[in-house]
Amino acid sequence: MQLARISIENFRGISRLSLDLDRDTVVIGENNHGKTSLLDVLDRCLGPGEDGDGPGWEYRDFRRGPEGVVGPIRVVLEFEPSSEGKPGPLTERLFAPVLTPGPNGVERLRVEFSGQPESGAMDTRLLDGEGAPLEVSSSEVVIEQLRRLHPVFLVRLAQPPPEEELEWVSRSRTREFDASDGDDAEEAITQVYHRLLRTRGAIPTEEVRRGLQAVRSLASPEGEGGALYGAVGRMMQRLVSDPPDGAPPAAAGSGSHSLGLLMVLGALLEARGESSMDLEANPIIVIEEPEVHLHPMLLSSAWHAIQGLQAQTVVTTNSGELLAEVPLANLRRLVRRRDRIEAYRLREGTLSADALRRVAYHVRAKRGVTLFARCWLMVEGETEFWLLQELARVLGYDLSAEGVRCMEFAQCGVAPLVRLANDLGIHWHLLSDGDQTGIAFADDAARQVQGGRRRDHVTLLQRRNVEMLLWDAGFQDVYRKAAGLPPSAPSSPEAAQPSPRKVVERAVRVHSKPYLALIVAEECGRRGRESVPPSLRRVIEASVRLARGAVENGP
Repeated sequence: MQLARISIENFRGISRLSLDLDRDTVVIGENNHGKTSLLDVLDRCLGPGEDGDGPGWEYRDFRRGPEGVVGPIRVVLEFEPSSEGKPGPLTERLFAPVLTPGPNGVERLRVEFSGQPESGAMDTRLLDGEGAPLEVSSSEVVIEQLRRLHPVFLVRLAQPPPEEELEWVSRSRTREFDASDGDDAEEAITQVYHRLLRTRGAIPTEEVRRGLQAVRSLASPEGEGGALYGAVGRMMQRLVSDPPDGAPPAAAGSGSHSLGLLMVLGALLEARGESSMDLEANPIIVIEEPEVHLHPMLLSSAWHAIQGLQAQTVVTTNSGELLAEVPLANLRRLVRRRDRIEAYRLREGTLSADALRRVAYHVRAKRGVTLFARCWLMVEGETEFWLLQELARVLGYDLSAEGVRCMEFAQCGVAPLVRLANDLGIHWHLLSDGDQTGIAFADDAARQVQGGRRRDHVTLLQRRNVEMLLWDAGFQDVYRKAAGLPPSAPSSPEAAQPSPRKVVERAVRVHSKPYLALIVAEECGRRGRESVPPSLRRVIEASVRLARGAVENGP
């Protein structure tokens, strides 16, 4: 089975949240938007419990309002038959009677976990497709089997490492890992993981090699640990024999990939602790902020290791570098509203294959951090990118702090970016030149406006480009100086004076459009906020207004 959806009510800061999950899901969102609570809910419902105790709720888990606890906790997990592997006869016999129709005709197993603050006890029951209790005699056995086959292991790399003293084994004493000689594979991996957390500087190659040998031992069905570590080893087999997306196998010993692999597996073994795992188990691995102890160069290998696990994974992150590795379809973006937390995703069919490729390169690979923004201020190119950020500072706004990110759209196209923003719940405002190309860009964007007015999302300059707009706004002397001309018009006849367009073109030939934009912004800073052209001021204020309203109101 695979966890396909989770619905949460009244757990800590979450009033309501419904989230669809893939085999690998990456969740992003601002602080206090429910990411940590989401992982804790999964741990409460399907985790091993504290000191081997059964699952239950803590008093702090219940959501509170001004007058105390708001209501009971209610969590519904929906499982679908997985396309990977074939269920055993016992599993098939137990689950078949409790599967009910789900979306797109796929049957689902629904189980509810609830609790009252008075006792903290966790009540469980199966549900039908309408959410009503499913009365079957085997319900307790089904839920127990579900927990046995799909345990949750919560990995928190932000937790401090153990305090015990660790020293690198000297080169003369290091030997190859040998399971037949009594070496414990899990212990070897965990030891290297602890040292990676605490070591600064070079990492001894022989220690890394020994850790990789332990990984291969766990993942080898023929190895000494094959039967003992069956469930853990099975999760690692793909990493050793068939790594994803061109990543080298563990046997290759590539530096960054090896360290990323050992970090992920060591953290996983640490999270599992002494809990026993059924040989047939397919655990759900939930990982909070894998970037915490990893250099950005290692995040790619960490993601490949996470993808390569033979297990469903749910990851939360605040790293743009990690998002650069994640397919957009696997991304979920959480946004807090007044009465709920909304989960956004790129919907199937929103982008064509070619548009998805262009957007993935333009946004994901090059600008992963923009996916965290509240609002995209979409501009044609580098000139407007630098100009608007500097003019915003003159007006007293810090666009980054407001959650506004400037996004150049000329290389990618307007429509794909706007559709992506709409699907992910990111507000947007587009600024385009007043020439024919700019008019086409503005019309493309206007057709994608959802539930708002065109003027709130689209600004078309009244001049053919931003340079002529700035000229009309009183910055002629800046362009004249950049073009090597006197700051004021000479006394010669009007016909002898170069036109504004020729002055600007000459200044651009001498310097560049982005450079000219920066020196205009610098001059604007000297003159004060009233010198900011009104149309550009409206663009900046509209973007800030959208960003500030993003948390309270839907896009």
